Amino acid sequence: MKKKPPKITMEQVAELVGVSKATVSRVLGGSSLIGDSVREHVQKVADDLGYVRRNQKRHARRSILTIKLVLPPVANRTSQLFYSLMDLIDGLRAGLQPSTANIIVETSGPGYQPFRHKKGGEADAFVFAFHRAGTEVLNEISARAIACVVLNRVVRGVRGVVSDHRHALGLIAEHLAERGVKDKCCFVGYQGIDDVLRARLQGFEDGCQRSRMTFDSERDLWVAASPQEIKLTEVKSWLTHGVTTFVGVNDVVGVILLQHLRGLGLRIPEEVRITGCDRGPVREITFPRLTTVELSMFKLAEHAGASLQLEIVEGSEAARATLVKGNLLVGEST
Repeated sequence: MKKKPPKITMEQVAELVGVSKATVSRVLGGSSLIGDSVREHVQKVADDLGYVRRNQKRHARRSILTIKLVLPPVANRTSQLFYSLMDLIDGLRAGLQPSTANIIVETSGPGYQPFRHKKGGEADAFVFAFHRAGTEVLNEISARAIACVVLNRVVRGVRGVVSDHRHALGLIAEHLAERGVKDKCCFVGYQGIDDVLRARLQGFEDGCQRSRMTFDSERDLWVAASPQEIKLTEVKSWLTHGVTTFVGVNDVVGVILLQHLRGLGLRIPEEVRITGCDRGPVREITFPRLTTVELSMFKLAEHAGASLQLEIVEGSEAARATLVKGNLLVGEST
């Protein structure tokens, strides 16, 4: 009796090509998300080995996806004030449904290695939260045709899910106008968050124009070197020049300003108003509570998870950029 030839598996094809099993699956499944050179190489090896693909659709409810959630470097301690880790994890799980998610949390930094093993087959996707991965890291992920999403940062050629910063600060401007603010505003930010600062500043300026508030994005802008460099002496200087409203680029800045102004004995909001943005965890432990815009980390991660589910399980192309709008939360600071 003639023996049947041994069955060729995807693992064997991946072994010879030097890529992950997920990459082989995408190529053989006809995904348009794989580069031509990788596609041709995988297809040639599969043909040479005599691989026969089973005509069976992947069932989302039986899919277990391994996602690496990469957080900012440990040295960037202030980043922990802006988000809840559990919101990110729960949001990813919700977006990836009906697939089951195995989420591995890592931190970035100098020398970060996205793959512990040569072929990197342990990850179906990477989610970089609130920071940009290095070019070498992104190139390595791309070379293995692994899905990748960046949260709240813009990286050319990489899919991003971003809070609608312009809309958020537009809401702040319109709210201040409703409270009778016409001018004498200072927008306070800091270096190192250039994309976010630029978008939020533009959104506030646009909102001021719509509401007929007087605001000059050069004259009325204070950009400190870091949150720690938002000093009392500089706050006093702005007050001396007549400022009666401080608009923080985020809640951390808003809370720092709040502490300085309360320390000066000023009545809030009767004498001076303060706003933030993000609804970061730090807002919940301050009094008076800041007026802010809730930019939900859960929703941000949920959109990222849904786009990965669409790409990995359903084999479809997701949007390259997604904007997630926020909601105004009026506190006692305005």
